[in-house]
Amino acid sequence: MNKKEVCMLGYLSPTHSDKKLLLLSWPILVELFLRVIIGNINVFMISGYSEPAVAAVSSSNQLINLTVFIYGFVTVGTQIIIAQLIGAKEHHKINKVIQTGLFGAFIMGILISLTFIFFSKQLLSFMNLPTDIVEIGQGYLQFFGGSLIVSALTAVVIAVLRSHGQTKPALIIPLVSTILAVIGNYLALFSPFGFPHLGVNGLGLSSAIANTIGLIISFYLLNSCIGYNVAKHNPFNISKKYLGTIFKLGLPSSGESLSYQASQIVVTIIVATLGPTYLIAKSYVQTITQFVYITANAIAQGNQIMVGRFVGAKEYEHAFNRAKRSAVLGTLITILLSFIVYLFAEPFMSIFTSNQEIIEISKVILLIDIALETGRSVNMILVSALNAAGDVKFPLICSLIALWVISLPFSYLLAIVVKWGLVGVWLAYTIDEGLRSIAMIKRWHSGHWRNKNVVS
Repeated sequence: MNKKEVCMLGYLSPTHSDKKLLLLSWPILVELFLRVIIGNINVFMISGYSEPAVAAVSSSNQLINLTVFIYGFVTVGTQIIIAQLIGAKEHHKINKVIQTGLFGAFIMGILISLTFIFFSKQLLSFMNLPTDIVEIGQGYLQFFGGSLIVSALTAVVIAVLRSHGQTKPALIIPLVSTILAVIGNYLALFSPFGFPHLGVNGLGLSSAIANTIGLIISFYLLNSCIGYNVAKHNPFNISKKYLGTIFKLGLPSSGESLSYQASQIVVTIIVATLGPTYLIAKSYVQTITQFVYITANAIAQGNQIMVGRFVGAKEYEHAFNRAKRSAVLGTLITILLSFIVYLFAEPFMSIFTSNQEIIEISKVILLIDIALETGRSVNMILVSALNAAGDVKFPLICSLIALWVISLPFSYLLAIVVKWGLVGVWLAYTIDEGLRSIAMIKRWHSGHWRNKNVVS
């Protein structure tokens, strides 16, 4: 999207606005789809290697996903500021925001990497995992988690590219990284052509190497697409004002996602008490349901770029209507995909396991998941819109209340006390997403976000 298009963004008809949304969102959707496909290939490869390894890698990835949102506040804050600056036509301020965002990501990434290198065993043990699964996952977590400084810097660059409408170049970075990681995973697990057998530890090493190559590509694209050369800027010459704004915007907005991921670790602890069968079933179901919500996720991210620009340009009515249309579109697609996944639940599950007990448990869960994903799609899109407008505290408060006061207590009550097992956990998820979606709809219609512009 060039400068002329940015200036005209507020005057697009609803149909043309939808087209802009799709132009921004489809590369993000392709990226997410490829990540899920490659993730499933990884799960398939690991399941062929060892089912306990599936649980170990899945549990380790939950910890890694949790920390992604710890450094992710820098990414979120940077993206919101840049989108609003573009809408306000204050392009001359953007380089300083980029420089400040990269500095913040570097500091957070260092702290997270060191934590995983030195405390991986303790973190896995805290999740109440069996000793053998902790032993399998420890090395993987040290290698992959130890490289998260690279992921933190890359995430900021991708956010900068997307904020400028460069969603297609931004697609190249994760695409190359994930393909290289899959190749490395295959070499590590199955040792073709006499390659050394590295096992699950090799998966972490493979991801670390692939992500480092991705960072190099991201710096090249940042220079060629945006004109920002990392080598020509002093990394310590940052703006305290923008750093403060990044914290102010990013901490609450990223905190909402962080809260969700933290709750997932607690849920894993609950599910682990039910036995390995339920833990493995949960891993497979969550792998499959990623296909359902990636479209809503892509629309949410494209919508966030557009709403941020509308708000920066003070085109509030266009922002209001854009988010509403995005929510309806994303939810309808999500419902359709949920039904398809449920109808073909058995063949999908058969890809990963021949254990009939796991398959039967998963079929029931995928039926409940239709309602869950409907609420989740609304939340994804409207939370992204509120964040883009600078209204970042409300989604966080709702998340904290819904997850820690409703979802987790109900998960324990229904799964353990009532003895509904994994069905109880998914019902608790559904209640949580449903209540939050109602709150997000009311908040968007209230218009409180209209006075949250951060560049005015």
